[in-house]
Amino acid sequence: MLESATARRLKIAEQFNPPAEIIKNLELLCKNILDPLREKCGAITVTSGYRSPALNKAVKGAKSSQHMKGQAADIRGVNVSNAELFNQIQKLKLPFDQMIWEYGTDKEPSWVHVSFSPLNRRQILYVK
Repeated sequence: MLESATARRLKIAEQFNPPAEIIKNLELLCKNILDPLREKCGAITVTSGYRSPALNKAVKGAKSSQHMKGQAADIRGVNVSNAELFNQIQKLKLPFDQMIWEYGTDKEPSWVHVSFSPLNRRQILYVK
C-alpha cells in the first residue's frame, strides 16, 4: 500500500514512512473493503494505495485525493475482470465511501478506485 516506483525514482522518501494516522486508515481500508473483496474474488492488484503529498503532486493526482489520507486504493483484478470487482463491491454491500469506474470502456474499466472513510457517502462515479 506504500510501494511506488515513481517515488523511488524521484527519491520521495516521505512516501515510505507515513504518519500513524495514515497507517490506521490503510488498515481500515484493507479490513473493510480490500480483504472481503479478495476473499470473494481472489487476488487483487493494488496499483496505487497511499500517496504522500509530494508523490500525489508528481503523478498529478487530485489535490484533495483520498490516496493522501490512506483511504483509497486503485485496484485491478487478477483472475476476475475489473468490472467484476466493481460489481462485487456493490453486491457484497461493502461500506465504501467512493467507488470510481476509471476510464476503459463501457464494459471494462482500466481500474477501479475505491475508498473507505467515516463519510461513507457510497458515491459511485464513472470517469471516461
